[in-house]
Amino acid sequence: MTEIAQILQSLKSTLDIPMTLKSLNEKEARMFLNSMTVDEHMAADITKKEKSVSVLPAPGAFYITKQGEVWFATPERHEPLTVIAAPADQVTETEVKLIGLLLSNLSDSDASAKNPRHNSKGEEEQYAQMLGEWLQERIKVDDYHASLPEEYKGNISLVDHMTPFLLVNESEHPAQTTFKSLQRLLRSYFGGEIVLIPLQDKVWIILADPHLLDDLVDDKDEIAGEGDQNLLELFCMGLYELVSNEWVGDFHIAAMPTINVQKDLPNGLRELRETMVIGRTFQVKERIHLSNGLHLERLLFSIPEVQRNRFLEEYAGHHAGIFEDAETLSTLESFFELDCNVSETAKQLYIHRNTLLYRLDKIKQETGLDVRSFGDAVLVKITLLLYKVTKRK
Repeated sequence: MTEIAQILQSLKSTLDIPMTLKSLNEKEARMFLNSMTVDEHMAADITKKEKSVSVLPAPGAFYITKQGEVWFATPERHEPLTVIAAPADQVTETEVKLIGLLLSNLSDSDASAKNPRHNSKGEEEQYAQMLGEWLQERIKVDDYHASLPEEYKGNISLVDHMTPFLLVNESEHPAQTTFKSLQRLLRSYFGGEIVLIPLQDKVWIILADPHLLDDLVDDKDEIAGEGDQNLLELFCMGLYELVSNEWVGDFHIAAMPTINVQKDLPNGLRELRETMVIGRTFQVKERIHLSNGLHLERLLFSIPEVQRNRFLEEYAGHHAGIFEDAETLSTLESFFELDCNVSETAKQLYIHRNTLLYRLDKIKQETGLDVRSFGDAVLVKITLLLYKVTKRK
C-alpha cells in the first residue's frame, strides 16, 4: 500500500467519512488552480519539467466543487493531479482544516528529511488551535465522550491521564498575551511540558502531567490526609499568583482531578465550564473554583427556577433582609466553613465567643432556625445558597 493510500485509510477510519483518491483531468485541475486565493493553504508549488512549467496546488489546499465534493491536494507532486475527495456535506469546517493541515505537514516532513534546516515554526500552536476548535465543536453538538482524533496524539505532547485547568481572563483591557508567551510562563511554573489549548479570545485550557503537580508541592506529607483536593487547591493558588503578576485585571481558574485525555477531554471541558459558572455564582469573591468542592452547589444549581423560588418563599419569604446583611452573611459563611464550630468561627472572625452566640441567637429569632442544630443548619445553608442564585439574577 502506497503512503497516500495509507493516509486515506487512516482518515476514513478516524473520521468515518467516505473518501476516495481521485486523479483530476486537465479541466478539473485548472478549476482547482483557479479557485486558489492568497492563503497559506493555497500557495502554488511550481515544478519545472524539461521546458514546461507545471503549477500544482500546495499539499493540503482544498477546493469545494459545484457537484458537492471537497478535494484535498496530496503531497504527491506529479501529473495528473491526485486529490482526496470527500462529500462536502459530511465534512465539518474543522475537519476540513484538520485534513488540510495534516497533508501540509506531511509535505513539510518530507522537506525536513531532505533539508535538515527546514523548520515548521508554529506547528505546535496550529495543532493546539485546531484541537481547541474540535473541542468546541464537540461541546456544541453535545458529543462529550468523543475520542481524541489520532492526528493530535502524535503532534501534541499528550499523555493518557492529565490534570485540566480552565483559565479565563475577563479584564476589559487585558495585557497582550500570545500563545508562546503564555506557554513559556506556564512551563516555567509547572517545571515541564504542558499542553496549552486556546478556546476563545482570553480563554485557555491547560493540561498537565499529574506528576508535575506533585513536584511543585514541598509539604506533601502535611496535606496527605486531606486528599487530592487540597493538593489541587494549593497548586491553583500558586498558578493564580504567577499569572496575576503578569496580567492586570480580573481572571478565574477552574480545575478538576485527572481525566483520561484520550476518551474524556470534551466532557472534561464541559465540567470545567460548569464548575466556573457554578463557582462564580456561589463563590462570588473567589477566583479559584474546584469541581470537587461544589457538590451541594452543583445539585442546587440544577433545580428548576420555579422550585427554587418556592423553597425560598417558604423558608425566607418573611425574613429575606437577614440574607442581605453583610455581617450576617460573613458570620454564616464562616460558621459553615468551619463545620459549625463556635470557638473556631469566633477566632476567624476576631470576635468574642459570646458575640458570636449573640449573632446566632439573632438569626434564630429572625428565621426560627437554630444553625447550631444540624437539621436547621442544613435548611439555612441551602437557603443561603439559593438566595445567592436569585440575587445574581
